[in-house]
Amino acid sequence: MMDLVYELSADLTENLADIESRQGKILLVQKCIKQLLNAKDVASPDFREALEWFNVSQPLSLRKHLKDKLVLLDFFTYCCINCLHVLPEIKKLEEKYTVEQGLVVIGVHSAKFDAEKSSKNVEAAVLRHEIHHPVVNDGMNLWNQLQISCWPSIVLLGPGNIPLFILMGEGHTVILDLIIEATLDFFKDKISMKSVPEISPRSHLAPSSGLLFPGRVAVFEKKLLIADSGHHRLLLVNSSTGQVEVKIGCGDSGLKDGSFKEAKFFFPQGIQFLNADVAFVADTENHAIRMIDFKKCLVSTVAGTGEIGNDRAGGSVPATKQQLNSPWGLVLNPKKKILFIAMAGSHQIWGLALEDTKLWKKSVKQGYCVALAGSGREENRNNSYPHIAAFAQPSGLALSGKNSDCILVADSESSSVRKILLDDGAVSGVVGGEKNPNNLFAFGDKDGKSTEAKLQHPIDVCWSSKLGLAFVADTFNNKIKKIDLEKNTCETVGLKSDALTLKEPGGIFSDDASGRIFIADTNNHVIKVADVNNWNLQEFPIRFSTEVDSLTKFLKTTESSVVISSNKLRLKYQILVKFHGALKAAADAPHSYLISLPDDFKVDAKKGELLIREQKNELFGTACLEVPSSHQNAQIVTVLKVVTCGDGVCKMETLKAVVNIVRQSDASQSSNENTIETVFEL
Repeated sequence: MMDLVYELSADLTENLADIESRQGKILLVQKCIKQLLNAKDVASPDFREALEWFNVSQPLSLRKHLKDKLVLLDFFTYCCINCLHVLPEIKKLEEKYTVEQGLVVIGVHSAKFDAEKSSKNVEAAVLRHEIHHPVVNDGMNLWNQLQISCWPSIVLLGPGNIPLFILMGEGHTVILDLIIEATLDFFKDKISMKSVPEISPRSHLAPSSGLLFPGRVAVFEKKLLIADSGHHRLLLVNSSTGQVEVKIGCGDSGLKDGSFKEAKFFFPQGIQFLNADVAFVADTENHAIRMIDFKKCLVSTVAGTGEIGNDRAGGSVPATKQQLNSPWGLVLNPKKKILFIAMAGSHQIWGLALEDTKLWKKSVKQGYCVALAGSGREENRNNSYPHIAAFAQPSGLALSGKNSDCILVADSESSSVRKILLDDGAVSGVVGGEKNPNNLFAFGDKDGKSTEAKLQHPIDVCWSSKLGLAFVADTFNNKIKKIDLEKNTCETVGLKSDALTLKEPGGIFSDDASGRIFIADTNNHVIKVADVNNWNLQEFPIRFSTEVDSLTKFLKTTESSVVISSNKLRLKYQILVKFHGALKAAADAPHSYLISLPDDFKVDAKKGELLIREQKNELFGTACLEVPSSHQNAQIVTVLKVVTCGDGVCKMETLKAVVNIVRQSDASQSSNENTIETVFEL
């Protein structure tokens, strides 16, 4: 059966190009459907039981819940850049053809890497990439049933779960739109227009750190720039105190130039400072390179159009008209004439000329963007000629070597670190991967030399001139490893930490001036810092001016004042959230608080969990504060994240409490009580 589906789908894709009218194309699609319905041994696949699902209230069955729907199965693995490209294509179709109109989309996660088999990691990817349709962690079961052979693949099932069409790869939006329209029309008497109540997209629980899936970090003169990727913005932070000084981006995804408050990014990643006043950003899902001007407080687009491109050469139009393909990592050459770009989507290394320059026998005009290394084939191919070499989803770049004579490449899908010599562009392997350029499954977790060492989907790399070593974020192994470029050896760094382990670290940067390595601990939603002298690893707390992100929308805000007369006072701070009517706190969801207060205040629990009192239908939390005599007036700001349930709907809400501490030495109404209470009535 599937052989016929593959054959007819291939023929259909080819024959549709020869038909001009849309109606003629629709009739051809419906002719293919008739051929399939007349075939023998029609298969009716279904999901195994006991699989883990996301965005549903209960596991779905094709035969039980979706037998009268048109079902689009998106076979993906979350590491794959091509799979990520399919998501916006599918989103457009979901907006056009709703569940009530007959189309149901299901993401079928079929892991490539070992780390991707973990349902917790899949769930994080679902949240990170804002996937709202049902997703199942399938483990290759349905993959084998339907004879899928590559990522991404899309299978369309008709009523009765009959496989109708299969499309492999990305870029099928137009054809899929046509096929769905024709198929819904063909089965209009069999398709149900009812909703599927089991489909239940979950709300995202915002981490208390204020960051959401941070992707990259970079330091320049005590300024730490963070790609707060999940919030579609960047944060300029004091690298000593963690205080947020500037927020760049309004927080909504999109492509918009302008002031820091107006600008929009879409999952920004790689960062490269040009100087103290200018930084470049790889705006990955906008397929663009953005420039941040800190003096003018402006964001502008210097390369890319916002649309994904398939050009493998570039240079024919100015950079602002040049389509790019998922830029991920950035680094400048020593003379700062070329901004190198890890073009993950096209599996190449590109360059944006900041001045007229010549590199590797190729002249590039200022303001143009061209491919510099990599054929565009997804391979782990080393070669003395950069245009013959090939990469596999390059994601991180670092200027390295004792004389800054090469660029290191974190080549994610080949699970290797490669290097490009700056004098002639020769590409060679450093550690990881395998000598067979077509084997992109040579991953693991092993220290060693050259290809004996094994990595698992490394996303970023950095160079420490102080230590003369490179460091790689071995992302799917949740480790940091050091690399000796002279010996081509790789060794796990024994980080000492009482904190949580790393979870898919996506960014790493060596700040040689302070002797620290900054790590974007992506799935933990925090920045961590390691001291290279003792390898102690600690969370680097990010401090917002009021400890509250201006992007947050609050359900309720309360403000109160407490007058005190004591020079030094210990206070018990009590937080209550009272629910009324049918509304209550979700029993199985985390409820948290985060307290912001002046530096010299002391608190026993700055952040913590709110507990449920079922009998009283309320949440409560407590903290003990010590108010020093140095403050005449002060402000305590508390942000609460609670999940409420009522009328069959659960959602996450954010509450804000402001307590003003007023000191009056002769206050006649000064508070003698040692308890402050903040109460929310919901």
